Amino acid sequence: MAKREKPAGQPEQLAPDLLSRSVEVTVPAVLDPADPKGLLPLTALGDDLIVTFMDFEQGPAPNESDLVELGFMSKNGEFRRVDDRWYSTNDPIAFPQTLKVPSELLSEGVYEVAIQISIYGSNPNEGPRKTLTIDTTKPNFGNKPAAAEFPPELNGTITETFLTQEGEVSVLVPWYTDVEALDRAPYYWTSEAIPPDSEKPIREQEFSAEDVANRRLRITVYADEIRYWGSGTRYFYYHLRDRAGNEGPNSYLSSIEVDLSPAPGALLPPRVPLSPRGLVDRQQARDGVVVQVDEYDFADPGHWLAVFWDDTPLTEVPVDPSAFPMSVPVPWPILQAKGDGPLRAKIYYKIRQGTAYGPPSPDISVAVNLTLAGQDHAKAPALINEDLALVEVFGENSQTLNTLLTDDFGLPARVLLSLYDAPEQGQLLELYWGSYPGAVAFYEVKSGDVAGQPIKFSVPWHVIDTDKENPALPVWYTTSNGVNQQQSLLTRVAVSIVVIGGLKEPVFPHANKNGVLDCCARPRLWEGVTVRIKADPQIEEGDTLTLVWQGSTGLNGSDPIEGTYAEIEKELTTLRPGEDIDIVVEDYDGLIAPMVDDGSALVFYRLKKSKGGRGISEREIVIINRTLPSGAVCSPTNDLCEEN
Repeated sequence: MAKREKPAGQPEQLAPDLLSRSVEVTVPAVLDPADPKGLLPLTALGDDLIVTFMDFEQGPAPNESDLVELGFMSKNGEFRRVDDRWYSTNDPIAFPQTLKVPSELLSEGVYEVAIQISIYGSNPNEGPRKTLTIDTTKPNFGNKPAAAEFPPELNGTITETFLTQEGEVSVLVPWYTDVEALDRAPYYWTSEAIPPDSEKPIREQEFSAEDVANRRLRITVYADEIRYWGSGTRYFYYHLRDRAGNEGPNSYLSSIEVDLSPAPGALLPPRVPLSPRGLVDRQQARDGVVVQVDEYDFADPGHWLAVFWDDTPLTEVPVDPSAFPMSVPVPWPILQAKGDGPLRAKIYYKIRQGTAYGPPSPDISVAVNLTLAGQDHAKAPALINEDLALVEVFGENSQTLNTLLTDDFGLPARVLLSLYDAPEQGQLLELYWGSYPGAVAFYEVKSGDVAGQPIKFSVPWHVIDTDKENPALPVWYTTSNGVNQQQSLLTRVAVSIVVIGGLKEPVFPHANKNGVLDCCARPRLWEGVTVRIKADPQIEEGDTLTLVWQGSTGLNGSDPIEGTYAEIEKELTTLRPGEDIDIVVEDYDGLIAPMVDDGSALVFYRLKKSKGGRGISEREIVIINRTLPSGAVCSPTNDLCEEN
């Protein structure tokens, strides 16, 4: 249909509300409406792609037609019409309405769709664009995936004992570079060294965002799935499928032996209860490491339980058949006997009857990592290491060892320490300050750092501000290698920062009765904004005031504007008692002009007494508006309030 002439009696220009009409589109086929990528499934690519839209508010003139056009274009590309429809202004429309993207345009890439509305066929207005992603590339770029890896602690065999204890086997899928969260891996368990194509997957595993972030792609094979195929050599393989539905070829096979016969002696594997981290570290050693042994057949009070930790025997304990599971503690010297690791300790036990030991139980392996950032100490595994250097604390102005004074008000503190022995890149030092929650500063060891090297921390004022008067504020640090921590002894810091209270908020003498500085304010905004600090007996000649100004787009000081922060210092070289103090914010372009339409400035001041006291005023907000109701904006070259 050709473009229509303007309706009779209509103005030359369409009304602004007609020109601004735009409607957002919806693509029902996308996998997740909340996904900003707008990923389409492969199943949506065989037909024209349906795009829906809601009411676009037809033009009000009768006997006319409005044009709705569907655009489908590359990301950030120019609007490209692929479908359109005319709608008579006389006829009601049932929404939602649909337009279509031809299927031949649906090739791999990132696109945008939007509709463009032309009231009476004129003045097209494009609506918000929605991103669509078409992915037709197979996972792992279509390459055959590598074989999965069974846990090394299986030693090449899955036993009934292992399945009874664990209930599952966790198989590691080798990393592939184009993996994304919600990719899936259908997997197979078979007795065939050359599986037929007709085999069906027994289950499929979805990779979570956490799996991808940790670069640990695991498939869980459940015990019943393994038992169903019986004992013997068994094979595991899988293939990959992404969210869009692209599927790759089957992986190479992983083989493993399965032995479902009962364990000799009916001895169950020992257990080592651990924290969720799943390893023996120094914290676990402090909490206590024990080996637990469950009930076995024919337990007798005349038996002795001998537990072995990495082939080192623990003290034998008499068996009490009524006390299962039995727990045997593992002392620190045995945990550390073969070094700090990281290593895997093998744990098993034997039952002694008289002088003869029966066959060993199935063994388990436990991850052990007792390594440290810094030198070890005689009281290990205690957390506090008295051999670590103490911190030294200095105020920014006072520069007195382990002392903060009023001169240091509002300023960060400097903390120094000597780096520990044998530092390694990536190790972390974290500084703690009194009762402030969490670390207040940290330092990551860099390549080339050496023992004894001075390390400097900066403690921000907002931390110090939480405890400004404390004769013995504790300060310490921890070291970490990502596994184990150590803590230094405390350094007691004398903090005596006297703060002057009761300072009133500043005022704005040239604001109108509503507290607004607008185009008609005298003096004009571009001539500077006067901030008045009312007379206060606490403010005296010789003191220094620092005015803090922060512009924002919100009426209440919210949404700060970048670049509109300033601190203006004023030394009170002369000041009569009872005299107000005016400070003028003069940088119009940088600090005032950005507040165009109902913006605001958050303002307060800091007081520095000539005799050492410090204080900070209450905060005040002034509204700044350079926009008149007509929409005109005043400026130095457009004074809209000039007197005639």
